[in-house]
Amino acid sequence: MSEEKAQGGVQSLEVGLVVLDALIAQRMPMMLKELAETLSMHPAKVHRYVVSLVRMGYAKQLDNGRYALGDQAWHLGLSCIQRTDIIQAAQPMIYELHRKIECGLQISKWTPQGPLIVQWIEPNQPVSVITRVGSMMPLLNSATGRTYAAFMAEGIVKPLLEKEWQEKQSQKQEVYPRNWIEFQKMKQNIISLGAATVSGDMLVGINAICVPIFNIHNEIEFCIAALGSEAQLPIDFEHEKIKALKGTAEALTKYITQG
Repeated sequence: MSEEKAQGGVQSLEVGLVVLDALIAQRMPMMLKELAETLSMHPAKVHRYVVSLVRMGYAKQLDNGRYALGDQAWHLGLSCIQRTDIIQAAQPMIYELHRKIECGLQISKWTPQGPLIVQWIEPNQPVSVITRVGSMMPLLNSATGRTYAAFMAEGIVKPLLEKEWQEKQSQKQEVYPRNWIEFQKMKQNIISLGAATVSGDMLVGINAICVPIFNIHNEIEFCIAALGSEAQLPIDFEHEKIKALKGTAEALTKYITQG
């Protein structure tokens, strides 16, 4: 039987998707040899499928020869995330929050590479924000990243934090928290407040406050971050806008966990 056809399906497509699955499962770009070893396939055979994935935009070859996910793979994943029932069901409460606080809102979901922005609602007043739908957020100096880092399992977030620290060190850039000990202190504060904040860390003059929404397993389902100028969104947990943000997060968690 031809490789192109199999009973009830197309075998070559299935093999190609297995190769794509291997790229998805790895958090770091892979050499062709590494990918072949992972799949227990001959490198020449893997190469044929990788070439097709690159041609269609589902994979890309980096300057160092390694292969990583391409833009089309990210678009596919983002489209799936945007259509999840929970985020769709949350839209009325999200837009009601936007009406109340009149700030920009970023909705994010967790991926193996870190937090991914899946929705952006413009603020009522002009705010210069460089992040957009499809952006990956850093764990160290974004409110969104700090929220996930604080509330998720350490075994998941620590390798990503270590990677960011190494990158900042190689670029000779200062960052807070600077190490695991400082992160632990910040983590306790975030958990105590129920939210993470940054002030001008990513954008000068822009404050961001992020809150987690949990599912029935007490895991983060998604996060909502509010962004605004220092005048629009003061870092003050007694301020009515932050109370509204936290109240919406609590209401969404209750909706998800209790129906």
